[in-house]
Amino acid sequence: MIKYVLILMSSALPAQASISFACNELDRVSLSAEGSMRPVYEGRALNFTWDESGFSGDGVFYHDAYWINPSDDGGFRAFAENSDRSDLFRFENGILMHTAIVKYGRAPSIQSQVFECAEVTEF
Repeated sequence: MIKYVLILMSSALPAQASISFACNELDRVSLSAEGSMRPVYEGRALNFTWDESGFSGDGVFYHDAYWINPSDDGGFRAFAENSDRSDLFRFENGILMHTAIVKYGRAPSIQSQVFECAEVTEF
């Protein structure tokens, strides 16, 4: 049983202990019952690190804990939720896709971003 638990835990980690990425936004859109919006200034930068404790970064990683399902190609699918928002991530082939259902503000909205990312050794 202990061997099985250790295998499950190790399969939830990236191949390396910590992997950092520098990303540039390719596209972003927000949708709500009131309509849709695209930002005036696209192309924002995003930096994040994936390690055994989850994700840390700026811009789209707002939760303390994530459900992470690593993929065979070194990417992942991830999900996190609290009372204000639900976040869904997919990372493959250097592309990070993120969608959030955000429940604060004037009206609930769906916010989606696509980023192109490259692995970096430091920010």
